[in-house]
Amino acid sequence: MNFSIRVCGDKHLKGSGDKYCHLGLVCQGGGQRGIFTAGVLDVFMKADYFPFQTLIGVSAGAQNISAYACGANGYARRAIIRHTTHKAFYNPMRFARGGHLVDLDWYFDSLNADIPLDVERGQKRLKGRSFCLCASRRDTLAATYLPFHADTLQQAIKASSAIPLLYRGSAMLDGGDYWDGAVADALPVRAAHEQGCDGIVVIRTTPREPDTGYLRLSRGLGSGRLKGMPALIERHITNYRAANRFIELPPQGVNIFEISPRQPLRSRMLGSDMDALRHDYRLGLTCGRMFLERYAWQLGGATNPSPKTVTV
Repeated sequence: MNFSIRVCGDKHLKGSGDKYCHLGLVCQGGGQRGIFTAGVLDVFMKADYFPFQTLIGVSAGAQNISAYACGANGYARRAIIRHTTHKAFYNPMRFARGGHLVDLDWYFDSLNADIPLDVERGQKRLKGRSFCLCASRRDTLAATYLPFHADTLQQAIKASSAIPLLYRGSAMLDGGDYWDGAVADALPVRAAHEQGCDGIVVIRTTPREPDTGYLRLSRGLGSGRLKGMPALIERHITNYRAANRFIELPPQGVNIFEISPRQPLRSRMLGSDMDALRHDYRLGLTCGRMFLERYAWQLGGATNPSPKTVTV
């Protein structure tokens, strides 16, 4: 199977008599590759598995973790398969003429009309828990962790997902202007630990090494409308590698449960074909089931869900 489930940290895992004090869930971005995360979290929701006290998502992971917080099984899968493949969302010809490559304004308006999130349910599910979406301040590139508010959740997801220069609009929230959170904190595991987590489940959409496509893109850009992109990509890669080091050697007493593809997913950040998206969603379903079978008894919540509880 092209996925890995591993544990980093203390060799002695806590068992049923020695529970984790504070569990966290971190969801990476990755554009359409978030379909893998959608599969994992749909299994969690189907099994009513919600043991986390802290939830942090970034970019596409912000949408996934918001759907999970609101108990919206199937939401992210439908959003990616139906909406991110629409030419109104992703349009290279429009970008060549000076417009958006990805039109987040259309995307979120369309989602809200088609499958709005039940934010009231999210508020109830999150009672007593910490939830935030990572975005990058456009002026300083500093990471900002936007909390859950029912009236601003959609705008917070947009702020976390606004790919620099490819979305040419503005993601404003509470007086701040934001870019994609992956610039400042590509994989916010340290932020979860700073909130007190001693057990952190990380769902990744890329293998541990940075995507070589980003590196090639960084070297190929240097002029025109994208002349600022190389510096942003380099910042992303630097932060991504720092997160990798934290995962490999977390602080004493902390375990990190990493769910990730072993090799690049078939889907891409943008422009994926439907077969690739469906394949990676099914891979996420399989991975989510296996994770629950191995670790749910240690982390709390549902145990050993039937492998037939979720279908594509």
